Amino acid sequence: MNPTLSRRALLLGAGALSAAALAGCSSSAAPQATAGPAKLQFSFWGPDFYQRFTQQMVDAFAAEHADITVATQPSEWSSYWDKLATMVAGNTAPDVINMDGKYLAEYGGRGVLADLTKVEGLDLSGLTDDDRQAGTFEGKLYALSTGRNAFALFANPAVFSAAGVAMPDDSTWTWDDYLSTAQAITKASPEGTVGATGGGTYADLTIYLRQKGQDLFSADGVGYTDDVLAQWFELQKTIMTSGAGFNSASKAQEDGSVPYEQQAFPTGKSAMFWSWTNQLANAQKATGQDVSMLRPPSFTGKAAENGLFLKASMFWSIAAKSPQQKAAGTFVDFLLNSPQAAKIQQLNRGVPSSEAALSAMEADLSATDKYIVEWLAQAGKDITLPSPTIQPEGAADSQNSIARALQEVRFDRQTPAAAAKQLTVEITGMIR
Repeated sequence: MNPTLSRRALLLGAGALSAAALAGCSSSAAPQATAGPAKLQFSFWGPDFYQRFTQQMVDAFAAEHADITVATQPSEWSSYWDKLATMVAGNTAPDVINMDGKYLAEYGGRGVLADLTKVEGLDLSGLTDDDRQAGTFEGKLYALSTGRNAFALFANPAVFSAAGVAMPDDSTWTWDDYLSTAQAITKASPEGTVGATGGGTYADLTIYLRQKGQDLFSADGVGYTDDVLAQWFELQKTIMTSGAGFNSASKAQEDGSVPYEQQAFPTGKSAMFWSWTNQLANAQKATGQDVSMLRPPSFTGKAAENGLFLKASMFWSIAAKSPQQKAAGTFVDFLLNSPQAAKIQQLNRGVPSSEAALSAMEADLSATDKYIVEWLAQAGKDITLPSPTIQPEGAADSQNSIARALQEVRFDRQTPAAAAKQLTVEITGMIR
């Protein structure tokens, strides 16, 4: 991968290669459809098995719509955004685009994406208010959620049992409970096994900020104060120094850099691990255990104040310049609303909010899938805050900046207060 191109794609998304080229994406002229059967280009990311089941969805669509041909452009996540940025800058954007919330403001704000409320053939009547909010930027609906997940704590019951520590009550536990539970497990476990790993990301930072009445972003900048960000850095360091997690920054860094299957939690050397709910099946397979999920701890011990949020796993979008917007709308409508598509896709792109979609796939859901659906439904009842603010244009690389700042704190190269101040300056400088 070209590192220069990658950073541009991260920072500017569709604007990476040419701001002028993307500025030209905004056009008052409606795209003109070509004569004859419609031919769509469809880009999406995912590993091999995603490519297989997505092709099955495309084939099912083709069986119902002989007048629309869909050519797929699959990529791995690591190369997807570079390829998309290159195509957009070259005015060859795919008609249907797999979008992520990290880049929604970049692509939507620069006129690359169509306002989906104006696309023919697309039935939006089943969207929930949360789905609309998740895909809306500056008042326009640019993206449709494929399903939801949440950032939670995975718990390995075997590690808890071996340490003689009871599983916490996640409806009432606090951050102090989280630390003391993890410390007790580390103390009672063989050397190399610890109570807690993972976290230290934008996702659990967002949860922490929401508990403090703040947010990672506001409509036009950061949504937090430096003192609260510094407190989160201090918490992350306390996890390391108190015996709750790895006792050195280098061990924590190493654990996060090796392949998932080699990390502490999947190998049974960590009791608790922060992860997205749609990764539960992978965790259970890797550990060989009936891994359960826990709500985040809070300051008050009240589940309604734990800062949890439901995040769209990913989105479907349509290119604003597509000459086949009606056909693209018909295809996205199939991906979004067809029971047949839901049955094929299952929960691989998140838990759909549509009861019809869930009903269509119910007979084929595994016990783990059903647990995820039920857990999200129950945990979701406690959510009282609005969804986190979409990150503004220019801030796509902020997640990497957060990770770098945390490393500075863990390695004692910066104090939490200094790291917080510098991170705010860095993120603010990204935002346009």
